[in-house]
Amino acid sequence: MSDPPTAGPTLRRSLTLLDVFMLGISGMVGSGWLFSALGAVGFMGPAAVLSWIIAGIFFSFMVFGFAELGGLFPFTGSLARYNHYTHGTLSNYMLAWAYFIGAATTISVEAVAIVEYSSEYLPWVWNSKVGVLTPVGVAITAGLILVFFAIHFLGVQVFGWFNRVVTAWKLTVPTLTVVLLMLLYFHTKNFTGAPGGFFPYGTAAVFGGMITTGIVWAYEGFRQSLEYAGETKNPQRDVPLGTLLALAVTIVLYILIELAFIGGVNWQSAGIAFGNWSGLASSSWEAHPFYSELVATGVPVLVGFAIVLLIDAVLSPLGTLATYAGSSGRNIYGMARVGYIPEFFARIHPRFKSPWVALLVSTVIAVAFLFPFPTWYAIMSISALATVYNYISVGVTNHALRRLAPDLKRPYRPPAWYLFYPLGFIAAVMLVYWSGWSLVNTVVELVVIGLPLLLLGPYRRELGLSTGAAAAIAGSLWAASAATIAAYYMVLEGWGLLGFAIYWAALSLIQVAALLVIQFIAHHPDVKGAVWIVVFNIVIGVISYTGSLGPLSQPLIPYPMDYIVMAVAAIGVYFLGVYTAYETKDLKMVKERGLPVE
Repeated sequence: MSDPPTAGPTLRRSLTLLDVFMLGISGMVGSGWLFSALGAVGFMGPAAVLSWIIAGIFFSFMVFGFAELGGLFPFTGSLARYNHYTHGTLSNYMLAWAYFIGAATTISVEAVAIVEYSSEYLPWVWNSKVGVLTPVGVAITAGLILVFFAIHFLGVQVFGWFNRVVTAWKLTVPTLTVVLLMLLYFHTKNFTGAPGGFFPYGTAAVFGGMITTGIVWAYEGFRQSLEYAGETKNPQRDVPLGTLLALAVTIVLYILIELAFIGGVNWQSAGIAFGNWSGLASSSWEAHPFYSELVATGVPVLVGFAIVLLIDAVLSPLGTLATYAGSSGRNIYGMARVGYIPEFFARIHPRFKSPWVALLVSTVIAVAFLFPFPTWYAIMSISALATVYNYISVGVTNHALRRLAPDLKRPYRPPAWYLFYPLGFIAAVMLVYWSGWSLVNTVVELVVIGLPLLLLGPYRRELGLSTGAAAAIAGSLWAASAATIAAYYMVLEGWGLLGFAIYWAALSLIQVAALLVIQFIAHHPDVKGAVWIVVFNIVIGVISYTGSLGPLSQPLIPYPMDYIVMAVAAIGVYFLGVYTAYETKDLKMVKERGLPVE
């Protein structure tokens, strides 16, 4: 399915290397630094520092691959499109759908974060008894989202200027926070002197809390440097370089932030027993961790700086909100460009050169998410995991391109690619696995539920399906999915391992059946290209349920053996993905004619 030919206005290319770097920083340094430091120590204790380091290394493996893809295919909405060139529509759609969920919900999360932190001086926007936004808070949050729709509607040039200013602030305040805490109030005894020492909750916690405490959430925003590639003046050079630089700076910053937070805890002022890290995370500090810590020190300079932090608690998430308000729309734009949804969603405004229809749709969805999920923690984990699910494709896609299109111009080539590609894949898979069975199951369910939507879009024409036939197949898949998922939560979940076996076999069969139906109707190579992702969905569910992060009181695969089993299985899926790749029509077109103009 080819990118629609460009007719009419095209995107404005006005972003520089500095803009690309700032986009990456802005995507990563948002509400994550304000909340994740406390969330991490509450789950891991002082060992949270190791979790930030390990996650940073894992993301580095992935970013080396994304930097290469960003230079190869410098498109707006690129993360919804890369895998399309090597594995076709079915595989890439499942990845793009998960990514869309992650991107759309991020807007809501950042908007809620602003209001939640603001409740320190605007108590009427937050219901502290039940931990949700008040109706007034919802209205204010929706207003913030609408403001940034307007900014992006006016064009990327306006947004680029705004983002530079806000991101400069976002880098300055966390850096000053680290410096001031380490110089004026830093207790080394907090690291090893408390009961339980450095690992009060065991070594497994270092891995198992990466998603749920917000560490992965904090790092995954690097993708913003890639999402705006189609609007960058020199994307082949600036996108890879800007992405790598942004991640490097952020890794160092987050490690220092966690060190400063741990060393700056005043247990007596917090009213928590020395070393009770989980108690600290559920204390009054939960709503505004760093502000509470600075005030608790009693040091005049730090107490005064806490006011600056309250301002930053608006501006940091605000900058990230601004970034994601644009990238979520660009994700929809990217899906329209590869034909997953009608071309109408790829329309460019003739005056402002912005993808206005896609931006409008993402704005409506973001506002809608405020009603069922009006808290930061309620939606952060699923948003982070859905995004990382998309990241599993980077190594497979790059390796497949080396085989299928070795002569394509690659402005950036990572060193030792034969190591970085599989390591990037394993890293992404392990981050998904460490989120635990409940979240893994939710993401796979969302992917299965979203799959029938593809048949109702332009793709049905490529399969030769009438509107009625496509609707019948999609309806059957939805009915089967709904019945299976409902049966699990209403009945099978209580049956233990047997209930899981029945449920997961049924959910797996639905995915396999979807591929078989398409193969029977059209004998399309996309079916082969999607085998690897379906196998991945099945395998990670089985290991997740039976491993140490599953619901079984006596896991069939205990820690750390389950980590080893998952990593070995990931290697198998990786090479299956490389094997099932094929030269799609769009890849052939790029090889023969070059990149399409957008």
